[in-house]
Amino acid sequence: MKTKSFLVMVLFALFFIVSCKKQSSHPQLTFSNNVAQGIANANGEYTIKGHISSAVSLSKVVLTKEGQTTPFLVDDATAKNKNEYDFSYLVTGITVNTYIIIDAFDQGGGKITQSFLITIK
Repeated sequence: MKTKSFLVMVLFALFFIVSCKKQSSHPQLTFSNNVAQGIANANGEYTIKGHISSAVSLSKVVLTKEGQTTPFLVDDATAKNKNEYDFSYLVTGITVNTYIIIDAFDQGGGKITQSFLITIK
């Protein structure tokens, strides 16, 4: 009887440990007016605005023009350690329709990637 009781307690403990496993969450990113595109001005500039929400504090936000490997903006200062973050990023040099890839990273390893299309007039 002691063996059965011990076995039941071990199984219960294992079930408890597995069921309490930390669930990962990823940051959520929304753009102003819930629109994922905008039109550059005559100077080829556009300011992307929106909000990032994360259960785990943010570590950085990275912006890259589609097709390029090097980001043109890495925000690891103003976004860092925040769970709620309103952003406003100026993008310059837009001469053709361009997708901007926005990566938001949290300190727990979570990441979200969204695209924003900037068109020309």
